[in-house]
Amino acid sequence: MQSVYSAEPLAPDRVYVRAPDRRPWYLRLGAERPVVASGCPESDCAPGAIEAHDVYCRSHERLLPFSTSAPTRTRWLVVNLLRAVVCGVFTVAAQTASTMPVTVLAVLAGAVVLALPLRHYPVGRTAALVLWALACAVTALAAVTGAHGHRIIGTVSLALVALAWLGWTSARLTDRADSGRTRSRRARRPNPDDRSGGRTVGMIASGMAAVPVALLLSLLLGQGPAGWLLRLPAVRGWLLMAAVGSLAGALLAALLVGALDGWGLVDLRTRQATLPGRPAMLRWTPADRRWKGAPPRSFAGRVQVLVLELRHQLVTAALRCAAFAANVLRLTGHHAARAVVRLANFLFRQAVILLRRARMSLICAAHVLGRAVRALVTTVPRSVRIVLLPTAVLVLAAVLVPVVARETTAYLTHGGPGRLGVAILGALACVLLCTVAWAAFTGEPFARTRDSALRTAGLALPHVVLLTTVGGWVLGLPGTFGHGRIHVGWLTLTLTALVLVFLVRARPDRKPASDE
Repeated sequence: MQSVYSAEPLAPDRVYVRAPDRRPWYLRLGAERPVVASGCPESDCAPGAIEAHDVYCRSHERLLPFSTSAPTRTRWLVVNLLRAVVCGVFTVAAQTASTMPVTVLAVLAGAVVLALPLRHYPVGRTAALVLWALACAVTALAAVTGAHGHRIIGTVSLALVALAWLGWTSARLTDRADSGRTRSRRARRPNPDDRSGGRTVGMIASGMAAVPVALLLSLLLGQGPAGWLLRLPAVRGWLLMAAVGSLAGALLAALLVGALDGWGLVDLRTRQATLPGRPAMLRWTPADRRWKGAPPRSFAGRVQVLVLELRHQLVTAALRCAAFAANVLRLTGHHAARAVVRLANFLFRQAVILLRRARMSLICAAHVLGRAVRALVTTVPRSVRIVLLPTAVLVLAAVLVPVVARETTAYLTHGGPGRLGVAILGALACVLLCTVAWAAFTGEPFARTRDSALRTAGLALPHVVLLTTVGGWVLGLPGTFGHGRIHVGWLTLTLTALVLVFLVRARPDRKPASDE
């Protein structure tokens, strides 16, 4: 591959990417961003004004794919051979009255309409062509099966589309969560959201996305068109259980994540009751009523002194025993009161912390659910554009292909403006649907792809008109003289008249300019 930084001039119609994308192909679908490095072969062509999905150069109106600086004999031969093949297809269809040649030509034309704008989007081009081939194959299979086969095909196709949408959405949500963690690590800043919740937002959002899918599938299997969907009551019950289980699983995961995230975010400080102080020790002493003064000399006096001393000792001992018992009771009550206060403080603290943690867990769970809902809301439009929209429009285009082939063949063999009108409208509808499909796969804004598609249609229309006019005369002249089934009709004559009018109006004025 020639490098964009090479000193040699680049070949026409080349692109490059600013940074390689190492993600899986299904995540790169719709996220490819090629940058145009070179446009058409003209020397003054500005590639900055050309989009990667443009088919014609915006400055010189030259075809970008397969463009060369000078016409070659090989290219001339290939182009005219393709024109001859197209004319041969219509001739064979008219002579055999078979729709198969026109059907094959329409399928190939749809592939060209998809592939040319997506030539610089390798993943999008492959996905579009594979999806187009599958849509045409399913349409062909439905054409050769009966009513029961239609119901089987419709049910299987619906299940595959639902699984593809759910799988792509889940992968996209997980990739967004991983990308957010990677950016947080590279920034080296503490991110409060980069906790366990950041790693499970994709899983929770995926579970929430499965709920409407299961409910919608259950509704379609119960109330959808009976000619294309099987009535499966057991499957509907499983789908309802899957919806309830997905919702319950998403809520339970959010609660668990909230509990893990909020466990260490609460304030462990609480108000505590003051512990009672230690009571003072009781010290009871009796009044001193012992003998005072000089000791008596009489026997009775001495006995009285001894009696008073004995009474004092007995009263003192009794009071000390009573004080000891009272102190024991008071200290016991004090320790019991302290134990009660400590138990009350512990229970109060645990209850407050538990309530705080429960509150913080609910707040974190609600925050994680909010992030999951926001991620799902921002991912659903993208998934609808990448998965559902191309599938729907390409299936509808594949359904219109047999109609276009049948009406075109009928017009070639029997004529009739009504058949031609239906064939032209069907062909235009197929081209429009294929345009919507490739525009969805590019991932570019629809306004930008719409302008490119309108410019391509405006530049390709004269070539189509001229090819139809010349082909009409080439194929119709033998039939006009009795050597074929295709005749020169009013369409060929009308287009010929329009071409002649345009040629006359575009003829340069050959009168000499008057001198002033």
